[in-house]
Amino acid sequence: MKKNIYTFLISLSLVTVALAPVIVFAAYQPSVIEVDPGGNFEQNSGLGDANPGEVTAGVINWVLGLLGLLAIVLVVYAGFLWMLAAGNEEQVKKAKDILSGAFFGILIILASYGITSYVFENLVNAVENGPQN
Repeated sequence: MKKNIYTFLISLSLVTVALAPVIVFAAYQPSVIEVDPGGNFEQNSGLGDANPGEVTAGVINWVLGLLGLLAIVLVVYAGFLWMLAAGNEEQVKKAKDILSGAFFGILIILASYGITSYVFENLVNAVENGPQN
C-alpha cells in the first residue's frame, strides 16, 4: 500500500512539473481575441506565418523530444535500480532489461529524427521552389 502511495505522489509531482509551463504560458492576452474584420488576423492571433509543413515538422520534433526525454529518464531509473540492487540478481536483470530497451529506444528516436528532418526539409524545399529539373 505504501508503494502505491509513493508511486502516486511521484507521478503527481512529475505531471505537475510537466504541466507548469502550460499554466505559465496560459496568460490572458486581450490582443488575441480582438475582432477587427479589416485587420491582420495573422498578427493578432499570434499564429505566425509558418507553412503547414514547418508546423507539422515542429510538432513531430517536439514529440520526439519528449520521447527522448522519457528514454533518458528510463536510463537514469535503470541506473538507480542497478546501483541499489545490492547483489539482487533479479533487480540487476530488470535494470539491464530497462537499460537495453531505453538504449534501443534512443537509437530509434534518433533515427526517426534524422528521417523526419530529411523528409520535411526536402518537402518544404520542394513546395517553396517547385520541381527541380
